[in-house]
Amino acid sequence: MQSFISDLKYLSHLNRYEFEELLFPNSVGDYASNKWLNFKTDLFSFLCSCSDDKIELLTQYIEEEKGGI
Repeated sequence: MQSFISDLKYLSHLNRYEFEELLFPNSVGDYASNKWLNFKTDLFSFLCSCSDDKIELLTQYIEEEKGGI
């Protein structure tokens, strides 16, 4: 569990632009903005709402940040 929580800290490196480009590159309207707000205010809730493909993108991002890829 500690490793999981430690890995999640890498997500704090994402800025809004990177977040939108990584997860919602083709979103329209306020969709990505609302997701960003949820991501910043309630990470656990945001992660629970993610599809498997979004979780995979976030996992890849974390691994890249850790220098694993």
